[in-house]
Amino acid sequence: MNKTREDAPAIRLLREAGFEATPMEYDYVERGGTRDAARKLGVDEHAVVKSLVFDNGAEGDAKRAVMALTHGDERISMHKLQRISGIHHLLPASPETAFELTGYRPGGICPFGLKTPMPVFMQETLLDLPTLYINAGERGVVAAISPRALSAASPISGDLSSESSPRRL
Repeated sequence: MNKTREDAPAIRLLREAGFEATPMEYDYVERGGTRDAARKLGVDEHAVVKSLVFDNGAEGDAKRAVMALTHGDERISMHKLQRISGIHHLLPASPETAFELTGYRPGGICPFGLKTPMPVFMQETLLDLPTLYINAGERGVVAAISPRALSAASPISGDLSSESSPRRL
């Protein structure tokens, strides 16, 4: 049986949790990011969710990792993320580490059904939008969801946005 975008992990997990999740496909380009996805999907990049993984660089039992969700056109403030997470040394995870921790390849990382449980932190203004577009666990597949559906990842909400982000609400 051929897989379809309906089989994408986030679509399945969100629907099982009782949330609507509409799959949308686009031609994934390595390092295209949220700007490329938004352009190809015909949506505002501000409504595209970036799912970023950070870790403390330690190995074994000392490794601590978090995920941060923010608007596609904004940057995460490392200072704010470290403060809200309580982890004083966080760096962006390597693509290999992000895959190892989440079970998803970069370009398809989402906060649902993570291989390794980790705290998920969310930019609070994501909740202000009517519709969000979030990776569905596969490159080139996005789920159109209500912000309320993010609750399936049990995120901790706060101000994570860098002051240098291009757009501030």
